[in-house]
Amino acid sequence: MTRNGFTIFLRELGAYFNSAIAYVFIIVFSLVTGFLYMSQFFLISRADMRGFFGILPIILCVFLPAVTMRLWSEDQKGNTLELLLTFPMEPQALVLGKFFAAFVFYLIALLSTALIPVMLTILGRPDVGAILGGYFGAVLVGALFLSLGAFISGFCKDQIVSFILAVVACFGFYLIGLEFIAASIDGWVPGLGSFLQNFFGMTQHFASFERGVLSLSDLLYFVIGAGIFLTLNGFWVEGRMRPRARTIFSSVVGICILIFVVSNWLLEGLSFGRVDLTEGKIYTVSEASKTILEKLEAPATLKLYISPQEKMPTGMKTIEQDMVDKLDELRIVSNGKLNYKVLHIEAAEVAQAGVEGEDSEMSELERTLQSKGIQPFQVRSVEADEVGVSLIYSAISIAYKEKPEDIIPRIYPQNLPELEYLIVSKVYRLTLKEDPKLVLVAPFEEKVVDPQLKQLMASLGQELPDQYREDSYKLVADALSYAGYKSDRITLTRDNKIPEGTKTLLLIAPESLNDRQRYEIARFLRGGGSLFIASQNYKFTYDSSGGRGIQIDSRTIEHGLDSLLDAWGLGLDKDFLMDEENEALNISGAASLGPFALSVPVRTPIHVLVKEEGMNADVSITSRLSVMLYLWGSSLKLDEKKLEENKLVATKLLWSSPRSWHVPYHAGPLKVTDIDPKRYSATGKFPLAVMAEGTFPDPFEGKSVPTWPEDPAAQDPSVEKTEPEPLPVEPKPGKLILIGCSTFLEESFFQGGGHLNFLLNAVDALTLGEDLIKVRSKQPLDRTIPRISQAMRATWKVLVTFVPVIVFALLGFFRILLRQRAKQNYLKSLATAV
Repeated sequence: MTRNGFTIFLRELGAYFNSAIAYVFIIVFSLVTGFLYMSQFFLISRADMRGFFGILPIILCVFLPAVTMRLWSEDQKGNTLELLLTFPMEPQALVLGKFFAAFVFYLIALLSTALIPVMLTILGRPDVGAILGGYFGAVLVGALFLSLGAFISGFCKDQIVSFILAVVACFGFYLIGLEFIAASIDGWVPGLGSFLQNFFGMTQHFASFERGVLSLSDLLYFVIGAGIFLTLNGFWVEGRMRPRARTIFSSVVGICILIFVVSNWLLEGLSFGRVDLTEGKIYTVSEASKTILEKLEAPATLKLYISPQEKMPTGMKTIEQDMVDKLDELRIVSNGKLNYKVLHIEAAEVAQAGVEGEDSEMSELERTLQSKGIQPFQVRSVEADEVGVSLIYSAISIAYKEKPEDIIPRIYPQNLPELEYLIVSKVYRLTLKEDPKLVLVAPFEEKVVDPQLKQLMASLGQELPDQYREDSYKLVADALSYAGYKSDRITLTRDNKIPEGTKTLLLIAPESLNDRQRYEIARFLRGGGSLFIASQNYKFTYDSSGGRGIQIDSRTIEHGLDSLLDAWGLGLDKDFLMDEENEALNISGAASLGPFALSVPVRTPIHVLVKEEGMNADVSITSRLSVMLYLWGSSLKLDEKKLEENKLVATKLLWSSPRSWHVPYHAGPLKVTDIDPKRYSATGKFPLAVMAEGTFPDPFEGKSVPTWPEDPAAQDPSVEKTEPEPLPVEPKPGKLILIGCSTFLEESFFQGGGHLNFLLNAVDALTLGEDLIKVRSKQPLDRTIPRISQAMRATWKVLVTFVPVIVFALLGFFRILLRQRAKQNYLKSLATAV
């Protein structure tokens, strides 16, 4: 900006703050943003500003046109524009001076929200990088909208007209970037909505900054857009009185639109110039992925089978570019050891070719894909305001050496954040000599089934379908399959023992283990196997039928693990575990409204919540987990002396908060005194999960091998079953992860918090090693803030919402007061001179 432009900048900036309207604008902006953010903040209780940056563009669509409406309209209405143009300065300097004055004014208004990140830092642990990225994106959005508002102001003599038109234009840029708007337009004119969304809408470009990622392509979108509007503004100011001004200006506008579209098209596939500001670089390929890919003995080839963009529904039109961007990153960090190809397939044509036989080549391709496990799937689409269904392909096959190809059968926008893990984990497994075998032991109940159906299924070598089972742990097997593991589920009986070659055994919620089952488990671990145990001593029921509130009764679980764990120097504590860090559960039927049962939230210390402070950050299993609900769990006992004698190394993974305590076990319902922390001294932190490594002792060594108990359902119990004596096991180092809670793995709770990732991290550590855990752990941390008192919540609401208002109100008052005094002194000096 030239010297003349700087003079205009000072003049315009002074004009803002020399009147009360500037302070009113800032006060309203601060009040609205602070109120909207704080009204939901303590309901969400997360130390981040995604909610703030989510609503900010909508606020700016109204606020910034109010800032720019006077830039040129006031000069045109007062007939001072021609006077300005007679000054010895370039019209572009005049435009830039006015723009930067409005821009600095906006930055000052944005500064009024600085108390929000200060509050987050005090109450929790926010991701500073993501907040900085969000603010940087807010600055760019402001620059775009200000340049657009200034451009529109140049056409209008009336400020209100300028304001309304600028509001409409800003909302236009915001709304056409939204997926549901683009989908609606695509429903009427196929492709138009996606075109406008990709090349004009600002929403997606701002979203990357909102996440904490600075992308060169998104940065240039805002810079080029603002630059075009400022250029057009200067061109109109300079040439509006010349002959054929409208025709020339219309041509320039068309050229600028073309430049904007072409530049965005060229920048769309830009794969460099990207900075990840987030803590842990969660949107960047991890070092663990780089290590795994660099160790490949031969190149791995990925094939992306995907429908063409024009056949995709609006919400998935960018998925190919998103996947290609990630594949490019993986190819670069692998030093050429991972390559990929993109193959476009139209699902409708393939289906037609397969049915009618019109295209044998396509039919053969379809058969080949189906043999690999790749099939088209249905997704929702919108056409002419009607919801329909589209059949599309979105899958990846991975080939390595002569091994069978592995498949990621369906990729949605929702699982794109997991794409790195899905690819790298499958590549890693292809490098293994053999797939690790997992075995799951978890209880289930079979419903009453027709004996003939049961006999028929058994004769076919098949199990009963899921609908004939009451299975609380079925999602565990599904999670293992999703992570790429092949697992078998057994009952650990004479006819269903631990298969040979099993790498990892998962023992979940065991009940009444007999001596032979304990023998098989100890023998497996003694031979170098990996064992995951999730068990607890109690479950609780909630009864409100007595009319005296909710009564909580305990039920003891006879798991049969005590002797086994004691031999290893571990154990489950018999006392009830209580913790002031707890969570509320909705208890169905705890209240009633007439004949209808209602759910009531109940918060008690047995609903233990394990937060980041209770997780071992030095171990990859628990280093970046979300909070876990340790429901009705037991704390662990560690016999340090016995562990040392057995030469076992125990690492604590989870522990309760310092405000936890034990209540001695007693039969019957819990008492009010049991859940009152004032009656007990808080002696936490109690260990909740532990990983032990080493050569585990065999508690059955020197004893006879226990026999299997007789099956009461056997057809002829008089026939004695004999089996060969088990061969001696060569002692080898093994791994054990023990957690004193199994309820968190039940279907009702498994998908919440960090439960799924804890299980998969534990399985990875026991089965494959730690590299894959580091890949999966690249996800946003749970940033839930600790509970604070109602008085403290009210204090923060007042501070964030009203302190900036008061500060700028006082600044405005003193500024106006000083100007009035200066005016009075000036008038007095004139009177004296006269």
